[in-house]
Amino acid sequence: MSTEGMGQESIAGLDPWGMKRIEKLLVELDGVDSIKIVPDGHGGIDEIHVLSSAPMDPKRVVRNIESALLAEFGLQIDHRKISVARKRRPEISHGQQTMEQMAESAAEFPAPQTAAASAPRMELKDVKMERQAGREFSCKVELARGEEEFTGEAEGPDFERSRIEVAATAVLEALLQAAGDDVRLGLQGVSVMESLGRSFVIVVVGVSVGRQAATLSGIETVNDSVEEAAVLASLKATNRWLESRC
Repeated sequence: MSTEGMGQESIAGLDPWGMKRIEKLLVELDGVDSIKIVPDGHGGIDEIHVLSSAPMDPKRVVRNIESALLAEFGLQIDHRKISVARKRRPEISHGQQTMEQMAESAAEFPAPQTAAASAPRMELKDVKMERQAGREFSCKVELARGEEEFTGEAEGPDFERSRIEVAATAVLEALLQAAGDDVRLGLQGVSVMESLGRSFVIVVVGVSVGRQAATLSGIETVNDSVEEAAVLASLKATNRWLESRC
């Protein structure tokens, strides 16, 4: 199945209602007065901007947001995507406030910038899926990063959960070529969930480099097929981490 001609909706990720649900959840957290979510254009979240007037450490606000997204939506977001601007409460001197004291000022907790911010993003070039004799299913994924191209293949039994796992595994096989010999990527789980009348595929990936390990996750709306959604969710789970290695 080629991705040529795919509509914008097929890579749109969370719909506006999904984003509104996320905003509603986060604005109810301690330390969050208002919030603005910036989509990344690939169905995920690129930035989260928070305004807070609570006397709470901005790092704690960031941790609360990370935990809430993971617990409620299965979304794992890098803390570097979250910035907190804190309104300073005006000080009172001799029972009166000066104009300067009444002005709001923000102390920002910035997202650290890395050289990877300008690295080329891994893009999906093509997906080919086939049902073979003997109820076998195979998937071939072609990825591109700049001028580089990477291909991954996987196969397994022809039933829905297995097909989703095969599609996600094909992506990881392609990514291993780009990640380097010291990297290990493994599929930890896949799941299909229903919300607001729509279906979503969640992919969880384990990654290790030497003795360091991490768990990554991605989510994608099902449009054409659950298998194609699994491919895109796998890319979302790994793309930002992979960029950090470039």
